[in-house]
Amino acid sequence: MRFRQIFRFEFRYQLSSLSTWIYFLIAFMLPFWFSEIVRPNDDAVYINSPFFLILATVFTGVIWLLSAGTIAGQAAARDVQTRMYPLVYTTPVSKLEYLGGRFSAAFLLNALIHTVIPLGFFLGFYLRKVDSGQIGPFRPEAFLSTYFYLSLPLAFYVTTCQFSVSVIRRKAIAALLVSFLLFPILSQLIGYSIANLLDKAALYKLIDLVGISVLKDIETWTPFEKNNRFIPLNGPLLWNRLIWFAIATLVLVYSYYRFTFVHQAEKSARKLRQKKADITGADVASPVPDSKIGMFPLPSFGRSARFSQLLVLTRSSFRYIAGSRTGLSLVGLYAILLVVVAGQFLQEKGVPQYATPMNVLPMITASLTNINTGLIIIPMLIAFLAGELIWRERDYGQHKMSDTMPVSEWGLFLGKYMGLALVIVLWMGFLLLAGVLIQLTQGEANIAFGVFIKALFSIQLINYLLFAMLALAVHVLVNHKYLGHVAVLLAYLFIAFAEKLGIEHTLLIYGSDPGWSYTDMRGFGPFLAPLFWYKAYWMGWALLLAVVGRLALVRTMPEGFGGRIRSIRNRFTRSTTLTTLAGFAIILVTGSYIFYNTNVLNEYVSSREWIKRQAGYERHYRKYLDSPQPRITGTKITVELYPQHRKATIRGSYKLVNLTPVPIDTICLDIKPEVETRNIRFTRTARAVVEDRLHGFNIYTLQKPLQPGDSLQMNFEVVWQSKGFRNTNLDVSVIDNGSYFVNQERFPAIGYNLYRELRTNPERKRYGLPNWKLPSLYDSTSRQIRQGQELTSFEAIVGTDEGQTAIAPGNLVRTWKDNGRNYFHYAANAPIRHKFSIFSARYRTYTSVWKDTVSGKKRDVTFTMYYHPGHADNIERIARSVQASLTYYTRTFGPYPQDHLTIIERSGSVGDLNAEPTAIDYGEAFVLLNVNDNPQALDVIFFAMAHEIAHQWWGTGQVIPALSEGAHVMSESLANYSGLQVVEETYGEEQVRLLLKMWRDAYEVPRMAYMNSLLEANDPFLGYRKGVMALHALTGYTHKETVNNALRQLLIKYGASKPPLANTLDLYGELKAATPDSLHGLLSDYFAKNLYWQLKTDQVHAEPVDATHWKVSLQVKAKKYTIDSTGADRMEPLNDWIEIGVFAPGVASPGVATPGVASTKPLYLKKHKLTQEESTITVLVSEKPVRAGIDPNYLLFDLFPDDNQKNAKINGDRMMKGDAL
Repeated sequence: MRFRQIFRFEFRYQLSSLSTWIYFLIAFMLPFWFSEIVRPNDDAVYINSPFFLILATVFTGVIWLLSAGTIAGQAAARDVQTRMYPLVYTTPVSKLEYLGGRFSAAFLLNALIHTVIPLGFFLGFYLRKVDSGQIGPFRPEAFLSTYFYLSLPLAFYVTTCQFSVSVIRRKAIAALLVSFLLFPILSQLIGYSIANLLDKAALYKLIDLVGISVLKDIETWTPFEKNNRFIPLNGPLLWNRLIWFAIATLVLVYSYYRFTFVHQAEKSARKLRQKKADITGADVASPVPDSKIGMFPLPSFGRSARFSQLLVLTRSSFRYIAGSRTGLSLVGLYAILLVVVAGQFLQEKGVPQYATPMNVLPMITASLTNINTGLIIIPMLIAFLAGELIWRERDYGQHKMSDTMPVSEWGLFLGKYMGLALVIVLWMGFLLLAGVLIQLTQGEANIAFGVFIKALFSIQLINYLLFAMLALAVHVLVNHKYLGHVAVLLAYLFIAFAEKLGIEHTLLIYGSDPGWSYTDMRGFGPFLAPLFWYKAYWMGWALLLAVVGRLALVRTMPEGFGGRIRSIRNRFTRSTTLTTLAGFAIILVTGSYIFYNTNVLNEYVSSREWIKRQAGYERHYRKYLDSPQPRITGTKITVELYPQHRKATIRGSYKLVNLTPVPIDTICLDIKPEVETRNIRFTRTARAVVEDRLHGFNIYTLQKPLQPGDSLQMNFEVVWQSKGFRNTNLDVSVIDNGSYFVNQERFPAIGYNLYRELRTNPERKRYGLPNWKLPSLYDSTSRQIRQGQELTSFEAIVGTDEGQTAIAPGNLVRTWKDNGRNYFHYAANAPIRHKFSIFSARYRTYTSVWKDTVSGKKRDVTFTMYYHPGHADNIERIARSVQASLTYYTRTFGPYPQDHLTIIERSGSVGDLNAEPTAIDYGEAFVLLNVNDNPQALDVIFFAMAHEIAHQWWGTGQVIPALSEGAHVMSESLANYSGLQVVEETYGEEQVRLLLKMWRDAYEVPRMAYMNSLLEANDPFLGYRKGVMALHALTGYTHKETVNNALRQLLIKYGASKPPLANTLDLYGELKAATPDSLHGLLSDYFAKNLYWQLKTDQVHAEPVDATHWKVSLQVKAKKYTIDSTGADRMEPLNDWIEIGVFAPGVASPGVATPGVASTKPLYLKKHKLTQEESTITVLVSEKPVRAGIDPNYLLFDLFPDDNQKNAKINGDRMMKGDAL
């Protein structure tokens, strides 16, 4: 049978190819070294668990998809490329046999390549030195399920698409283009955008080809599940496999009917002539006969002629790429898609963002090492087009003619490079146009042409040009088209993952730099100067790569390695020598300057060395954690900021008081290694016995011990100046516009610093440290004041450049000018926590007064906002939040302890907020949210500011949590709950529903499942999400006044910020005292247990009883179970009051920012006591219902709440249409 012969021949032929074995090697080595690239943060998860096997499989699958198109492409189009098709097409073989045999062989090879992925993963942990404690039991089912559910389907889908397109296009290289279309554009950009546009997260799971959505799902697995669970082939994954199988089959059938055993001629005579002219170089400086002599003179090839040749070759290469179907179209398509889907990317928590350049730039720019972006298509296209240009003449069989043309190797190589460079310039133009159109379509009036041009043509373009030179040189050296593609891809992966492999110095990673960013406040800041030196340095290397390309360019060269070496030696001319020397000179000069900056002016510390120092700090000095130390009760500082010179000097003094019952003869100082701390002096005689600059710890002994109640003063100076630039993470603490630093990062502190300890247990184990965990609730020492929790009087004088405003905690006492500088004097009218920040920028000011009419004291609180002049749109909204929050919190919990509040905008592209005593600061992105003024729309800005103001009562201002388990609940849960109450009072219940839905959607609830109870919470997620849900749900069972009264009692007992500090046991006690005995079991379920419910509504039937009443019957299910720290669950007896709701359609609220929350009105909403897993509940309502269900307001912790409600069936008819609540 001819099918078998064709299959056998194709399989053996491809298996004998070196490129095929390279693919096998890549598929083996990537998972083999996977543990070096990805390290578990949780030591409860084995490194060889099914979870990490899935990660390695998906990661390697993506790399295979982007590189291994050769097999399918060669199987489909090799006869055309080798010019054998006239003979093959005349043989007595059918299309089914011909295409079927070749496709089957290609698919089998790709399937076999995927089999070495689990093999490499398995051997990687047993053949290398991996800690045996991180290796779990071998689970063959995990390998089989991952292969058959992920790897094998991917191999089939991709092979089918690559083979089919290559058959239709009759070009093997088309298979690589299919890879670019399938992953960066279709599977990622389009799939993600459509899913967001339709607000259907499950839709992306159906479109996702390679398994990225699977990774997102398994991130929510518990440690127990990560170690034991396998991929289930059901739900979205099953439908995804079926959909892609259908698509792949249709594509294969289509290609079968399109294929014919007929040669496809050129589409037009003009294209044929153009192709011949381009290939043969007919335009290249041909000699012209001398009409006077009548014979051909010797041609002259001076500089002018060589320059003309270079221009012609550049034009020819450019037209070859630009005229192809992929040269411009793919990036152009990507740019168009960016404009179309911009609204889906320009949002935060469902709220639109303003299309400022700070928000648009991340869409159109990306570092060369960032593979988690659709812009990865550009380096992939560069790699592909570089191979096309190098192999252009040989692919068309014209190399023997073109190689004899009177053109130098410099001209040939640089002509191809410059042609590719012009295409890259056009790509940057597409992205520039996309950025402008995004701003226009999103309603932005100030078009940032200058910013986009600088980012795209001064930074991005250079990166891509450097990579283009590398790609061309690699292709020339490898001298194998498809292996060249693989080699370039491996080079790119090395650049992307070099830091993961322990190579961190930017001088060693091709094309790298310290990084850059742009914000509206600071612009490009100090980033451009280091970029210039780095790009100059890499241009020197690019010159050497050009020399390599020129020397190794294949041109009528003798076969074999020896022949190439001889040819390279012969080509080493004077121009080559001078270029090489110039490259080395540039590398030497710029590299020396960079090294001087990164390793001499600044200390270069690798991540491994930094971790080692952290471990050393703990190992040497943790013994001083509980040693008696004086406490800071007074702080006076004078700060001189020099933003133009990026320098700061600080002179300060602490008043230290012995508040312990024992004399103190030793004072420990935590010194920040990043700055110079000097002139430390005490008002008592003291001697330094330890001055550890490396770890940042000093120990002083007092000649006369400090007796209980006695005090002394400590004076100090801190100086730092950004000298040159660092290897990475440039210091932006003091810059031209937007200086900002926190005292805990610069100032000396008293005692041992717990926050400097290593937190990841695998790293701690490496350095012989015990597992890290928060102190227990029952550890009395955790309730003592720790570093940064002290209450201190505060006074500061801050000087800055003219035109800038400096800000520190406290009231602004006075301002003045001296010697062309601005000075500001601040003083707090009451003690504040010893955690504060200093700011300086060219601010505008908004000042208002809140009048206290609720506490009976009739006092005023002045609040001042300092903001960037271009960010004024949301200032009034913030002011409304401040007014509402101060009113509600003062009335509900107690008075605000200060007479002023300062709100400051902080430079930086992140939109996070931070609360400190008397001050709140926020990143620039926070005020770039385009919040709808409709009162029914989600107002994230209003809530976030209310949350931060609540910290003046919880966590920062009055009730300071003990540094123990549950600390985040005491701080973030209480602040979130308080902010939620302000939102409800201002906007109503609909806004609360929107916020609760946002929290459920943005943070996958299953992530909470395997964590501790709220009492012993050790993860910030519990504080930010589960804690507030518990407190809010409790108001649904009692009343919010009950919860508020408990919090007020907590504030009365622990609001003085004195030891013992409050912890979750105190909160639990106050809640228990405030709630009736009948709810103590529910309270225990919420806080003392890690308990969840599984609630579901199976059916809802409704029938009219009379003209005004309807009978509604619900069949519901309810389970209750606890989950331990490993993720194992245990069923609990059900004896709970659970809410049942019946709803009728309501009036839709226009302008709701977060879709998916339908407007309904309740017809019935009461709690029923359920004791059985299955129950039938019948109620009477006054209107025709549309939906009904169990726990409709999500008062209980249900991991999968989407099935809580069902549409009602009327008299057995089909289900009525209705929106999900």
